[in-house]
Amino acid sequence: MSALEQIILSWFLNAAWELPVCFFGGWVFLRLVPNLAAGIRHSLWLAALSLGFLAPFGAFLGLWGDSKTMSGLAIGVPARLNGPGGMRLLVLAFLAPALYRAFLLLHGGVAAKRLRRRAIRVDPGILESVLPKNLLLSMKRHRAQVFSTGPSTSAWGPFTCGVRHPFILIPAAFFHPPSRQVLVSVVAHELAHVQRGDMLLHLLSEFMLVPLAFHPFSYWLRSQLAETREMACDARVSGQILPATDYARCLLDVAALRGSASPLPALGISESATLESRIRALISFSSLRGRGLGAWHKCCLILGASTLFALLFSSGRRTFLWMSAVPEPRIQKLRVPPPPPPPPNRG
Repeated sequence: MSALEQIILSWFLNAAWELPVCFFGGWVFLRLVPNLAAGIRHSLWLAALSLGFLAPFGAFLGLWGDSKTMSGLAIGVPARLNGPGGMRLLVLAFLAPALYRAFLLLHGGVAAKRLRRRAIRVDPGILESVLPKNLLLSMKRHRAQVFSTGPSTSAWGPFTCGVRHPFILIPAAFFHPPSRQVLVSVVAHELAHVQRGDMLLHLLSEFMLVPLAFHPFSYWLRSQLAETREMACDARVSGQILPATDYARCLLDVAALRGSASPLPALGISESATLESRIRALISFSSLRGRGLGAWHKCCLILGASTLFALLFSSGRRTFLWMSAVPEPRIQKLRVPPPPPPPPNRG
């Protein structure tokens, strides 16, 4: 097995057990410090994903290690996987879900770019007659543009896409006079994604989730990130732009009108997987604007995350050395028959 295959397999083997450790670390912290704001919970889950992605790179520390010191552990590898063919098959089993996830990410990016070409920019006069002044000023400050779907793209939206030049795609049906409140809620929610810089964080998390696609915990992390991200944007709209009950009703109207999901690298307001919990949070209004982190909580969090990362990162070296070890040859002793007894003395 080549050195590159050895490093790749070491990374995957480390990620197989280090990602659950990071996930449960974030879960335990949220249980010990409940009722945190949705934006803080999103940052914590993003930090857990970053730890689970970076910690397996400790396998590179094994390049400076001595593989002979761990030679005795190589006998723990099953015989069928100890050969080069078995190791390459194991690498392929880890890489296949990552390649599929990368294909979906690339396909979603192409679809979003194609939708932007076909979309029609909304006249600023229409927006000025419908949206509040604070939303219009925020759109100008963040250089966000609002587009409407054409006849060929009416099945998509609403969603936000773009990092440097964000654009908000809204179906043309939302610009009708009866849907004014729905239009305000949609634009305010999608603009909250732009204000928070969610598109860049979303792309970074998707790139980190690509090599982790083989792990079930990566899908749980992705679900938690999506839920807390949408709740953080709901907190910016409910109470400030619209009352919480009216905004929850608008979410249900948007979900009823638009059943299609947004492309993968885009952020949509009507995410079906998180809509139920978001409505529940809007009604209670406790999970959106919870308490923040105090100085003591921040110190404990930074210290705990640093210690956990150091332990996980250093353990990657052992995995690399365990894989690079070559078992010492077994020396079989020749069994020499004992010499025959001397003949008895006849004297």
